[in-house]
Amino acid sequence: MDIVAATEHDLPAVERLYRDVADEMNGAPHDVWWDFGVHPTHEGLLEAARSGNLFVATAQAPEEQLFGDEPEREAGRPAAGLGCKPSVLGAFVLDARQGADYGLASWLVDAPSGRVAVIHLLAVAPGARGRGVGRALLRAAVREARSRGAWSLRLDVFDNNAPAISAYRRAGFADLGIFDIEVGGGLRHPSHLMELDLRETCEKR
Repeated sequence: MDIVAATEHDLPAVERLYRDVADEMNGAPHDVWWDFGVHPTHEGLLEAARSGNLFVATAQAPEEQLFGDEPEREAGRPAAGLGCKPSVLGAFVLDARQGADYGLASWLVDAPSGRVAVIHLLAVAPGARGRGVGRALLRAAVREARSRGAWSLRLDVFDNNAPAISAYRRAGFADLGIFDIEVGGGLRHPSHLMELDLRETCEKR
C-alpha cells in the first residue's frame, strides 16, 4: 500500500471513493451526512490536490496484492500520480483550516494557528474496511503534520460515528468533548472535537 499526495489527474478515482463511502453511510447509524457535490465537492478536492493537501492510499492490481503487509509510502513523498489503474483504498485532506466552532474547545496544546494541522474527510473504501487502511492513513497524517511543523493535529467527528471515534481514541487522540458544530449549509450536528499532541507522542512502529 502506498500513501501519496494526489494530483488533479487522480480526482476521478478519489471522487469515486467519496461517492462510494457516502452511499454506504446513507441511512446507516454512522451516517455523517456526506453528499458528493455538497460535501465533499469536486472544487474542494481539486483545490486540496493543487495545494498538496489531498492524500490517498492506493494499491495496484492484482487484487490478491491489494491488502498485503508491505509498509505504506510516507505521505508527501514524490510520486508520479497514482500510476496505472490503482485501487484507491482511502483518502484524507490535511490543512490548517479550523472551523469557527473549534474555538469552543479548551485545546490541550496552546498552539498558534500556524502550528495546527487539521484532518478532514478521512475515509476508507467500504471494501477495504478492517485491513488497517485507516490506521495507515492516520500514521501518514501524523508524519505529514509533523513535517509541516505542527504541534497539534485536530479533527471533528459526528457523535454518532462510533467506529471513527474509537479509531481516533486508539490512535492517541484526546477527546475534548461534544460540541454543536456547524457542518455547512446552515446545518449543525453534535460532534466530538479531538486532538493529538504532536510534541509528545511518538509514532508507533
